Amino acid sequence: MVNSRWGMALGFIVANLAVVAVAAAVLLNRPLDPPIIQGVLLPEGRSLAPFTLIDHHGDAFSNDDLIGNWHLVSYGFTACPDICPTTLHTLGNMVGELREAGAANDLSVLFYTVDHRRDDSARLAQYVPYFDPDFIGLTHADDPANPHLPFERSLGISATLAPYPDSAPDSTDYQVSHGVSLLLVNPAGELQAIFKPDNPAPGTHSFNETTLRKDYLAVREYIAAITSD
Repeated sequence: MVNSRWGMALGFIVANLAVVAVAAAVLLNRPLDPPIIQGVLLPEGRSLAPFTLIDHHGDAFSNDDLIGNWHLVSYGFTACPDICPTTLHTLGNMVGELREAGAANDLSVLFYTVDHRRDDSARLAQYVPYFDPDFIGLTHADDPANPHLPFERSLGISATLAPYPDSAPDSTDYQVSHGVSLLLVNPAGELQAIFKPDNPAPGTHSFNETTLRKDYLAVREYIAAITSD
């Protein structure tokens, strides 16, 4: 009788251990939950179509220049009175803090102008390094082939140039409007995440440095975890 009870108890213990083992295996193999960020995370990076731009040194910049580093892409125009300089200032502070923490060795910041007529390489060379000497300005030349368009379309960059009433067709006096987002490109040259700004008041947009840094690091940690499996 005793042996029978002991056998039953042992069987109960073994069965429970098996259940625990199965539960542990399920938990360990469960897909990692993506982080919640202020924006959109693409668990699988989206490839960028082949493009060719010009950096603020006057050199060609293409898909190959994205390989190996993470890139944060900001876009706008140098004559922008508020959103663009504020965003670049925030990025400068963020990168500075990441450098101090030793977490910016493979991060580059790109500023793409949507106003290439006024923002040539020389203009960008005066503007972009003001926010950080390592930031890279990007523009393009007038070209019937429009080799810049794949860059804009792959990243979802939107902008409108609207002439003022009664202005001449070739006038450089026009209004520029554009979307407000920061685009994170992974070391494979793929779009990985889109960061959205705060909207503290109607018609206003600004990025919070703390939120942006937290979301950027969270995306990197997540991508590192799912690609190491």
